[in-house]
Amino acid sequence: MLKKIQADNALSYSFFAFIAMAGLSYVNFLPGVVSALAGGIGFSEAEAGEVIASNLFGGLLGCAGAFFLVRRIDWRPAMFVLLASLTLVDLSTIWVDSYHLMLGWRFVAGLIGGLSMGIIFSVLARLNSPDRAFGSLLLVQFVVGAVVMYLLPGLETLLGTYAVFFVMAGLAFLSFLLLGLVPQVPRKLDKKRSSSESNEGKAHAILLMLAIVLYLCAANAIWAYVELIGLKAGIDDVSVSSYIASTSLLGLLGAMLPIVSGNRFGRLYWLLAGVMLSIVSAAMLSFIPLTPILYVSAMAMLFFAWPAVNSYLLAVVAELDSSGRLSSLAAVISLLGLATGPLIASGLLSNGDFSVMLYSCMFIFLSSFVFLYKPVKMTETVRGGDLSSQYQS
Repeated sequence: MLKKIQADNALSYSFFAFIAMAGLSYVNFLPGVVSALAGGIGFSEAEAGEVIASNLFGGLLGCAGAFFLVRRIDWRPAMFVLLASLTLVDLSTIWVDSYHLMLGWRFVAGLIGGLSMGIIFSVLARLNSPDRAFGSLLLVQFVVGAVVMYLLPGLETLLGTYAVFFVMAGLAFLSFLLLGLVPQVPRKLDKKRSSSESNEGKAHAILLMLAIVLYLCAANAIWAYVELIGLKAGIDDVSVSSYIASTSLLGLLGAMLPIVSGNRFGRLYWLLAGVMLSIVSAAMLSFIPLTPILYVSAMAMLFFAWPAVNSYLLAVVAELDSSGRLSSLAAVISLLGLATGPLIASGLLSNGDFSVMLYSCMFIFLSSFVFLYKPVKMTETVRGGDLSSQYQS
């Protein structure tokens, strides 16, 4: 049997991050999944969207279930079962050609994936450096999404129209193998570390959840319409696609920030900088006329700030609860914010005018900082190193 890797090193964090990503891996290459469903598989665009929604709602339900289970189960055996099941469900999707059956089948896949995501989030929260753990997760998500989107056309030629589901099954199976190499993480509650049990801790937890859902709501609202914003400004479609692809690479740098810095310099100022960059990004996109330079600069700011802010917020959540249960709830909240953003944005559009939506996003970004300030400031008064629990190899 392969020997487990050593605890608390870069490889360990990378493996944990990959396993966490695999539960809902399709989110990282969502355009490819939609294209396959509405293309060669034969569903309409509306049906493809409904299948994705079914998968997402299954994921939300699974994450919610994990919140109630993480303190009662042994995470490693549970993850072995879930990842093996997810591999089989994703792989067997290639034999599903009925719309109604696909709708139910992908709901089951989402339920299993969401449950695994919620459980492994609780594990990431108990690692020595939650900043590096969640930063690694965002980094892996960006890398996997970019690689799959690049390779998918060739894979479809080789494997057929269901190639994207082969990819999803492959990622789940690889995570199943990596699970045997990662160190054990104790689930014993450290009463000294846990601060979410008190009334003050619960209040801080609520504020953090509001900050997460608001920030992700605004960020994903802009992301959902960023291509249309560029086209509306008169930038040609080829240039818009090129600008989005090139600036999205800055997300890798944003995800690297928590990995490199950890909590050595505190989080509050990084979060302030990230939220301010996001606000400036939304403001620049609202400029008339919107020039290519403004468009590219705005996207660069948002893509750099987004993964950094998200990682640091999840790390603060991890410090409030040593059991990781609160981080499982954060997974649910994150998905809720991502799903709500485009919905709210669509209701703020008026005859192709994006200004009201962008001004609203600026306000939502600012509100997220208002909510995160107090709980993050509280954790700054307690040394992050003193709160970090040790885990066993």
